[in-house]
Amino acid sequence: MHQKILTNLYISIHGGCRYDGEILLAPMDVHFDTENIVQPDLIFIAKDNLNIIRDGFVFGVPELLVEILSKSTGKRDKTIKKALYERFGVKEFWLIDPGYQTVDQFVLEKSGYRLAATLTEGDLIGSPTVPCLSVDLGQIFPEDERD
Repeated sequence: MHQKILTNLYISIHGGCRYDGEILLAPMDVHFDTENIVQPDLIFIAKDNLNIIRDGFVFGVPELLVEILSKSTGKRDKTIKKALYERFGVKEFWLIDPGYQTVDQFVLEKSGYRLAATLTEGDLIGSPTVPCLSVDLGQIFPEDERD
């Protein structure tokens, strides 16, 4: 289910944002610095920030990072990675929960991440960080997994 959600999300974002930046999928290393390297499920880098892609990796801070929770990574994604993304200034972070079919959208403010919305199938998610982005969450979660 993880790969189906990632594929569906990529297709949805690519449709509206392919000319506004680069959409990258795991496995792709994001190097915040020499000691803080992560592999988010999906990365969006705006056109004016593409210089952070070098030598087949990302060296810097993308505009949007997305993590799809799994039993093996969920705790780390919700705590360690979220804190790291906040600390290094990732403007927007999405946590997708396949079990509950929800998306938690976090937006960076001066005081840290603010939960902007918790959305589910049937909702449309837009982005204050990536204006071209508009995703119908009903198209993200695989139909064979819906109740």
